[in-house]
Amino acid sequence: MSDSTETTTQQDISHSATRAPAWVWQGPGEPEALEQSEVDIGAPGDDEVLVATRAIGLNPVDWKFMAMDSELWQAGQIPGVDASGEVIACGANVRHVSPGDRIAVHTTLAGPGTFSKRLRVPARAVMRLPVTLGFNDAAAFPCPALTAWLAIDKLPVKTGRRLLINGASGSVGRWLIQLARQRNFHVIGVASEKRHADLKALGADETLADAEQLDAPVFAMIDTVNGDHAHKMTRHLGANGHIVCIQDRLEQAAAPAFDRAISQHEVALGALHWAGDDEDWARLVEAGEGLLEAIADGSMNQPAPCIEPFTALPACLAELKSGERRALKFVITANE
Repeated sequence: MSDSTETTTQQDISHSATRAPAWVWQGPGEPEALEQSEVDIGAPGDDEVLVATRAIGLNPVDWKFMAMDSELWQAGQIPGVDASGEVIACGANVRHVSPGDRIAVHTTLAGPGTFSKRLRVPARAVMRLPVTLGFNDAAAFPCPALTAWLAIDKLPVKTGRRLLINGASGSVGRWLIQLARQRNFHVIGVASEKRHADLKALGADETLADAEQLDAPVFAMIDTVNGDHAHKMTRHLGANGHIVCIQDRLEQAAAPAFDRAISQHEVALGALHWAGDDEDWARLVEAGEGLLEAIADGSMNQPAPCIEPFTALPACLAELKSGERRALKFVITANE
């Protein structure tokens, strides 16, 4: 069946429509241990959609979860959380998308995941694409952009207050700068000096090579490094300040009780899959579709991803893990 004619209804789904090549996980290990196999992901349930994959976005959570021995995964699991593609079929309860729609999705770690040329994903997590936005850019979008949106949404909007972003030159950090500028924070980006011009172009008011260069406390801080780093950085928060952790969390209070009264926040997209209701998802999807429109019309910037073929997925994931990245983001094409 050709790409231009592969939409169908749930009732007409054939066995061949749900079978496709995929990269599968057999147990805790490195990205190179992924095995390519022909899989059958099954027909969509009442609240799911079946998607023909066009591109796959790689993220740190992919290799991190592959190394774990989680009860969520059994041998044969398909990893991956981000992708774009075309809807083939919709479950009985799905109303907001239809066969033929172009979409992006951040799906659940419980899977089946996105390292496959067919996807079966929760319909409420699906975002429709602007007509002018390509699949590769769409696949690079969900995890970093939606994580940044959830992080900035934790903070009360205080026009002109100082917001420090640690790790500002990464994929999430670049989105955070732009979202913070939309909310009229005074944005301070912390990254290596060679990235400062890029961060200023995105809207950072100040750039620092190290948070120790701060000349006064800040109202809020978003840390993309780890929990230990975030805890050390909280000494730069003023009274009633806020710390948002993305890569980790603070296991201990950042300050003694009734001292600076710091509010601590953590961010996890997966939390919506485990505990979010339809209203939570509708709000996130609405925000995501708005940001996708902003990429398409040029009002917000997303770095061009490094595009590689489906066969290169394990090698690209290993390169992402090593930190020796050719680009901020790898996207794997799935329609070759």
